[in-house]
Amino acid sequence: MAFALACGVLLLAWPVLPGLRRLAPFKAFPPFRAWAARPHPDAAVPVRAGRRLDERTDPAAAVVVVRTAWRNQDSREARPSLRASRPLVPVVSVDGVPASWGWGATELTLAPGPHLVAVAAGHSRCYRRVDLAAGERLELDHKGILGVAADRFALAGELRDPVSFKERRRPEAVGRYYLLLLAGAAAAAALTWTVLSNPGALAAAPAAAVTVGLGIGAVAVASALRKQARLRRVAVAAPPAAGDSPVVLDADEPARTAPAPGWAGLGLHLRHSLDRYPPEAVAALAGGTPNLLQRWRTVRIGEPEAPECRPWVPAPEVLLDGRPLDAGWTRSWTQLAPGEHELIVRVPASGQAGPGTDVDLSRAEHRTAFRAEAGETTWIAVHAAVAAVPAAHGPHLASYAPVLH
Repeated sequence: MAFALACGVLLLAWPVLPGLRRLAPFKAFPPFRAWAARPHPDAAVPVRAGRRLDERTDPAAAVVVVRTAWRNQDSREARPSLRASRPLVPVVSVDGVPASWGWGATELTLAPGPHLVAVAAGHSRCYRRVDLAAGERLELDHKGILGVAADRFALAGELRDPVSFKERRRPEAVGRYYLLLLAGAAAAAALTWTVLSNPGALAAAPAAAVTVGLGIGAVAVASALRKQARLRRVAVAAPPAAGDSPVVLDADEPARTAPAPGWAGLGLHLRHSLDRYPPEAVAALAGGTPNLLQRWRTVRIGEPEAPECRPWVPAPEVLLDGRPLDAGWTRSWTQLAPGEHELIVRVPASGQAGPGTDVDLSRAEHRTAFRAEAGETTWIAVHAAVAAVPAAHGPHLASYAPVLH
């Protein structure tokens, strides 16, 4: 009981005690001081960023607060790696334009209405479609992972997934893990009291433990089956109207939609990832041969020093039969007439290119011809591997080369 109480005190204390903050599962502070959250110079909306922000509301605007946090590489990894990672510094964007970068808190003041809020930490997996009215406030939490193991989580599907982007739990709300902790402590206390007051009950303890374990397992299985049933549910869409935009689907658990009678569906999964910096770029950013601390930063977050230019990937240009399609780095779904079609996806030139930037757009376009069948959805996935290396000095890129495949 004393050990259980000590663990409970540690669980409640580590977010606030300075020496224990790095034990917390949600670390909303930078792993290295120079990478604290700050507004991006290319931001198109009012932004406040930092370690902590006082709570403000604007009756004429919508406010979104994004907390970017990190966790260490999972100690249960079969093959933990100390190789240099890709640049993993989170970039918060709104409607395809960056707003801030770094770890910490970002406050976005937006016009009321729908917006796409995304966090790219080496890849474009995490995004959310928000639709807020004037005076509304939404708080979102993003959690990523440091190190080369982060490459495994560009897509969902791992049993232990350390990447998430979801609505923040209010501080006054009691989380399910705390409820489980309290329930377990209460059960242990009741069992201990029963055994101490009636030594003959000790023989029944193994059976009680097995019963509790089977009950927990049954609840877990029922919850998983319920989730799978919800994901398999198919909704039939209404016939499309002129000017309809593609529906943005959830990044990890996309809803299943069937096209209206006489129509076909097109599902797009467009994503991007940043390439690792080559050794010569790491040396240029480090100002020479990297020292031990700079090497460790390169292993952990992909760069030895914070550059003057924080790279970001502009929204893709998507053409369906020559007509622009409003699709970003997301999963999306739209309806179209059955028949032959052509899809073109391009990564546009970067606005961060300067006079000395080495730009290569020769592989920045991907064309796909497909046939859409009535009542069916055609799924197309396009990945852009982007080499965007910041210059050692100045607010420009040294090189920019997207490759689509």
